[in-house]
Parts: sequence; C-alpha cells; structure tokens
Amino acid sequence: MYQTSVLIHQARPSHQILLHQALNAQGVFDVRISASSAELDACLGAKHHPDLLILDHAMPIQAGLALLTRQQQVRALLFVGQPMPERHNLAQEARKKGLWVLAELPWPLSMPRLQHALQTLQVRPGRRIQTVMSAPHAH
Repeated sequence: MYQTSVLIHQARPSHQILLHQALNAQGVFDVRISASSAELDACLGAKHHPDLLILDHAMPIQAGLALLTRQQQVRALLFVGQPMPERHNLAQEARKKGLWVLAELPWPLSMPRLQHALQTLQVRPGRRIQTVMSAPHAH
C-alpha cells in the first residue's frame, strides 16, 4: 500500500508539532519537517519528493514566491494560517502557476478539513492533478 509523504515547511516549532500530530492522527506517518529554506531545498532536492508540501501563509513573501516559481517536485500544496491582507496571497499565486492547492486551513487547525484535504490527495502515486475539480477515477 502506498503511503502519502508530507513535508511541512513551518518556522514555528509549536505549529510544526501541531501539524505533525494532526497528520499522524489522520494516518499519515511519512512526515518530514523543514524549518529553514536550506532544509526545504534539501528535502525538495532529494530523490523521493513529497506528495504534499504544507506551507505557512505567513512565510516571507519573497521566499514564498521564489519557492512557487521553482515548485514542480510535489503533487500538491496545502497552506495553513491566514494570508496577510496587504501582501500577496501565496495560495492564489500557486493556483495562477497551475499548482494544485488542496486547501487553505486557518489556525486553529480543523481536523475534518485536514481529513478532507488528505482524502482528496489519495490518488495513485506519481499522478499529478492540476485542480481539485479533476477528481481521481478508480481503475
């Protein structure tokens, strides 16, 4: 059975722990954490790319936009927190670039919404889906 792999890029240790625990509670156990850009680049440059990259809406905007520009390794993105009103919305920017944004989840984290996002991601390994509207078909 294929196991979904997740990479959390979150600078706040308390949010790293909460996200990791929430994913484990949903049955996702292949979870890695990157707190710095260097760790993120190393994880994304590794042979095994994550299926899902979880990003903080509050990450520095230039770093976020640069990440989205070179982001083709993961199948889907999930944003946590709230976008700042006076800044770019990274989730919207990702969608403009054709990246699949599973969800935008505010804090405190909603377990039902996280579960729904993870269920949406459950497709064949390696299959890339561009939008949430293109649902996977059973074969």
